[in-house]
Amino acid sequence: MRQVATNLVDCVILPGIGHWTQQEAPEKTNAALIAFLDGL
Repeated sequence: MRQVATNLVDCVILPGIGHWTQQEAPEKTNAALIAFLDGL
């Protein structure tokens, strides 16, 4: 990802989670979003 998105801030990988991240792991998704927003 970093090779094509030069301004990429972070990449969060949630093992075992598919394309419906917010439904499959809402707590982890919210924590990652809040951490990102706190860093702005």
